[in-house]
Amino acid sequence: MFGGTPGTGLYPWLGPGTENVPFFSRILDFKRAFLARLRNKRSHPRHRVGADFPLKASLALAGADKFNPDQPPVRGSGLIWSGRVGDISDHGLNIILSPAATTARGEPTFLRLALEGEELVIPCTVAHFRVQNRHALCGVRLEFDDSPTQLAYHQLVEAVKLGASFSATGPARLRAGFFRRSWRSSGRTLLTELREPESHALVHFELSLADHQVLGRGFPPGLEIQARAGQEHLHASEKQAEVHRLYRWLVANLPKGVPADLRDLMTRVGVGPTTPPGAVDWGNPATARAFTSTVIKVPLSAWQSPRPKTPVPTG
Repeated sequence: MFGGTPGTGLYPWLGPGTENVPFFSRILDFKRAFLARLRNKRSHPRHRVGADFPLKASLALAGADKFNPDQPPVRGSGLIWSGRVGDISDHGLNIILSPAATTARGEPTFLRLALEGEELVIPCTVAHFRVQNRHALCGVRLEFDDSPTQLAYHQLVEAVKLGASFSATGPARLRAGFFRRSWRSSGRTLLTELREPESHALVHFELSLADHQVLGRGFPPGLEIQARAGQEHLHASEKQAEVHRLYRWLVANLPKGVPADLRDLMTRVGVGPTTPPGAVDWGNPATARAFTSTVIKVPLSAWQSPRPKTPVPTG
């Protein structure tokens, strides 16, 4: 998880022509006015980053626990330390580093974020630094110098927020032959699971994500992405690929309040290719059940709050 390599006096990732580009070009297209309002906000909620989210962070730290504020270290000099992002907000994030790392509040540096073969480099300043028994926690405040960089970073924050913010809307209800239970996140994002009424086996799930509906089943494994009515032919293939990526990032940040078997199914079906639209009649319970012949049945306690046990009479 942790690592340190000698620096070169300049951040090695900033070569000639280095330019940050957004992770998404067809979705999550936040406008400049919206990003400007984010810069002016005083407080920004932090979102916990899932342990399975493959986001990696690196910082170049000078290695001094104190320095003269009038003569700070050269930005990006020293050792390059890599670690995992613990939580993230619109203005900064916390990085879990090796306890051998050393820095001080106010040190200017660069943050490098790597995810699925893409990289994002952002100027930043150390906001706080604490060394604990097994790791060090380094918080950085980001300094955006252009709109594409802030857009790309905010798309990343939005993906984490969408996944981490799900909370239950209420108890499961029997409807159209299935037990249905839903969790809502920010915006119009809604996750619904459908289970067999007797065995409580998970049949499939539905995820409303912006202008798209994502549908998944367990057997045979399948994931289908449907566009909202009227949006089907607007850059369909490019949008579907980006929605698929956003879906994977969202799932990697789901909270434990979402049942474990549902999180596992959403992870498994997100790895392979998507199913062509219309291949399954998701609205037909009989059709849906045809794809659940080998699902593992789970007890009610695994997905619903346990009920008080009735005492067993004795004597």
